[in-house]
Amino acid sequence: MKKIVVCAVLILAASVAFADHSRGLSLGVVGGSSYGEGGFGGGDIGLALHLPSVPIFWGIRANLNDAGLGLGVTGDSYVYDQSFITKGSLNLDWFLGLGGYLNIGLYDTGTTGAFGVRVPIGLSWHIGKPIELWLDLAPGLGLSVEPLQFPDWNVVGEVGLRFWF
Repeated sequence: MKKIVVCAVLILAASVAFADHSRGLSLGVVGGSSYGEGGFGGGDIGLALHLPSVPIFWGIRANLNDAGLGLGVTGDSYVYDQSFITKGSLNLDWFLGLGGYLNIGLYDTGTTGAFGVRVPIGLSWHIGKPIELWLDLAPGLGLSVEPLQFPDWNVVGEVGLRFWF
């Protein structure tokens, strides 16, 4: 079992090294909606961040509605990120990632919290050199800690706009 885990980590590290976006600083905005254990989670908006030489795409989101406030953090590493269509100025990529999430909610019904893994899959369009528009679906599976429940499952749809520096 230990050899399988070591091989999987090496394959993941090697594939991230060849990913299209694994370098540079980017800042952006992201919005999304989720469907999961509690039904539709409504919309959220947040910030997207990628730091130079760190192969993780971070997301920090807030969800404000009549019932209260939800906050979430995601971190994804792209396992596969390659060009899908390249014709003239059109540069469309597709990606598959592996990441995690941490959510905290302060609602009228009480405090909630959950964490787990997620697998984003999507398309990104590089509009000129510094601008990227992306769309993805990220199914997730984890553990809800308040109330204690397994599985905590969800599917998040995201759209974002990123500026590369």
